[in-house]
Amino acid sequence: MREPEHHVRHPPDASMIAIRQTTEADLALVEAAESDPDTRRWLGDTGAAWHRAALTDPDQEHLALTSDGQIVAFAVVAGLRNPHSSVELRRILTVPAHRGRGHGRAALTAVVDRAFVMHDAHRLWLDVKSGNTRARRLYRSAGFVEEGRLRDALREADDSFSSLVVMSMLSTER
Repeated sequence: MREPEHHVRHPPDASMIAIRQTTEADLALVEAAESDPDTRRWLGDTGAAWHRAALTDPDQEHLALTSDGQIVAFAVVAGLRNPHSSVELRRILTVPAHRGRGHGRAALTAVVDRAFVMHDAHRLWLDVKSGNTRARRLYRSAGFVEEGRLRDALREADDSFSSLVVMSMLSTER
């Protein structure tokens, strides 16, 4: 009796992710990705104006991450002019059609590498809603350390509040 074939899907690594600046033409895809219900509930500020401001702010970098020529994720990094070399990963999201394939992890690794190498960050930090356990688990597995909690820091659309968990990674911890 012949054994069934097993197809092993190898997730992409960071070297398979290309990074480029997000363009105005990419914003429709960004907005569509953010409007996905599984994404939107985890975001704070969003929308075209928020993204356009990030595109034109010299202290921020709005990045499109691609694999095989397709945009698989977006990231916004801020604090590039911070005199203390403390850079913020303000937003990272995987395009819904590319979730579950390892693109999010590969994109995160690529953005972390870029922050420490290209921007000479000493500290890379982010905040994440406390209820977003999937993202927090990913960040921890990438080397981020939980520093603390900002209790009830965000008012939600339904007038409830969400707490934020602050996480960071130092250049010496990579």
